Amino acid sequence: MTAESRLPLWLIPTAYVVVAVAASEILPRLEHGYWGTQASGMRTESALAFFSSVSAGMMALSGIVFAIAFVMVQFSAAAYSPRLVVVLASDPSLYHTLGIFSATFSYSLAALAWTNRDGSGTAPFFSTIAVVVLLIVSLLAFARLVQKLTDLQITNVLDSLGERGRRVIHSTFRPTTDDAADDHREGTTHSAPSPPSWWTASTPTRAKSCSIPPAAPAAS
Repeated sequence: MTAESRLPLWLIPTAYVVVAVAASEILPRLEHGYWGTQASGMRTESALAFFSSVSAGMMALSGIVFAIAFVMVQFSAAAYSPRLVVVLASDPSLYHTLGIFSATFSYSLAALAWTNRDGSGTAPFFSTIAVVVLLIVSLLAFARLVQKLTDLQITNVLDSLGERGRRVIHSTFRPTTDDAADDHREGTTHSAPSPPSWWTASTPTRAKSCSIPPAAPAAS
């Protein structure tokens, strides 16, 4: 897949937000309408404090994501080359992490709004589970993002550039086995190329001299 055929990276967090907003509009309504008796067992005050802390913490973590991205861009431009800025800044894991944080923030606000709905005195059960799962996934994504700072080491940078170069070469030039298979299917053959002139000029003439018959002895 070439760089021109890839989707824009900003669509990754946008997709997370769209899915989270759609889920926050559907799941709490289903819970309130059909599973109103299902409660999470948390007091409404505790649920409100929990959802508020999660939503506020996600915004702080989103700021940390931007800070890490700026550190990676600045360090790569100053220590290595400005050409590496595009390689490191286009890492999809940054955008996935930002999307996970945004989705957790959006759904936490929805769960906060549906807590103690109509004076029920309960917190939505499935929405509480969803927020807990999103919180765990967000912490794992944050830990993975911090670990990616080690990619700025010179050995990891060289490995990344080498892998990227191999992918470009593989996508640009087809392997010779594919060419042979295509020729076999088409029923065409290619003759071996003749050696260059400098090779024939420097080749020893030992084999040629073996085929020359010996001279006849001189007559007495």
